[in-house]
Amino acid sequence: MDIVEEFKELVQIDSASGKERAIADTLAGKLRALGFTVTEDRAGDTFGGNTGNLAAFREGDRPGSILFCSHMDRVANGFHIRPQEKDGYLVSDGTTILAADDVSGLCAILDGVRRALASRKPLPRLEIAFTVGEEANLWGGRALDLSQFQSPFCYVMDSPGTLGRLINGAPGLAKLQAEVRGKAAHAGNEPEKGINAAHILCHLLDTLKDGRLDAETVSNFPLLGTGNTATNIVCDRAWVKGESRSRDRKKLEDYMAYFRRHCEESVQGTGAQVTSSAEISFAPFRLEEKEPVVALACRALKAMGIQPRIEQGGGGMDANIFNAKGLPSLGIATGYTKNHTKEENLDLESFTRSGELLTQEKARVFEGFKR
Repeated sequence: MDIVEEFKELVQIDSASGKERAIADTLAGKLRALGFTVTEDRAGDTFGGNTGNLAAFREGDRPGSILFCSHMDRVANGFHIRPQEKDGYLVSDGTTILAADDVSGLCAILDGVRRALASRKPLPRLEIAFTVGEEANLWGGRALDLSQFQSPFCYVMDSPGTLGRLINGAPGLAKLQAEVRGKAAHAGNEPEKGINAAHILCHLLDTLKDGRLDAETVSNFPLLGTGNTATNIVCDRAWVKGESRSRDRKKLEDYMAYFRRHCEESVQGTGAQVTSSAEISFAPFRLEEKEPVVALACRALKAMGIQPRIEQGGGGMDANIFNAKGLPSLGIATGYTKNHTKEENLDLESFTRSGELLTQEKARVFEGFKR
């Protein structure tokens, strides 16, 4: 099946984090038609979803194995997508996202498998993981049992940029939150007897280091609120939720400690109390360029006449989880940019060759590897 037509088919199947049932059933059917054994776990149960991860296996006729991964969910505003071609790109009609993140990865894997099978050359064991809940805290990757795979590494077809961009590292993420507890009082009769938690929280945030902290570390605190339902009561509770990301785990941990310390210092002398929490949601990773998973991808790209561009990414991905579990995993760009927005687009030149990347004979991508 033509990769572009398959993309148009799949993006028009509504999907979201926790609601991947329809697209999972379609993909399972496609994989079985290609000779794969397909299983589904109960990853959806871990976050209230209706679908599990798909794991697919096709036994080979030569030693070794190779694993590819992509995710089946998409961010909000991914229903009723109407894809169209425009000036060498695939785009939506402007009312929704395009969901090239990560339907393009799904299609690249399917296209690569079809190309490999059509070559009629001996192949190793082919392994595929299609995950759920990636856009909602990497839930599928967390739940995926990696012991069922024999490949010594994984290619995660899920990164923005044109073909040739390889993501050998991505930041970790820490979830941060704080709650200030003051004292309620009537705002008209005796406001001086109250302790305004909202005011104290504003001071806490105003003096907190956030935004771009250094070349590797950022933080953001976009969610805040109070317990008030009326304007005539001095606010006795105010809260904030945010995150920090860093490519350096120590810097991430240092910021977590700073955040909690700053919260305590900000309420001193006010009569208010504060509780705070900081926990790592997923760890950063970085692969050396000499590692086999990186070196093989570079050879494959060069065999296609494309110069590899090894870069660190800015967002979390299933590769964060897999690397933390001990499975070296590399992100591969398939041509999309401006993901998660209505301006998302997919470069057709990159996308249509993304499946070709998986089958480069000169690079021996499908030669197979053993743990």
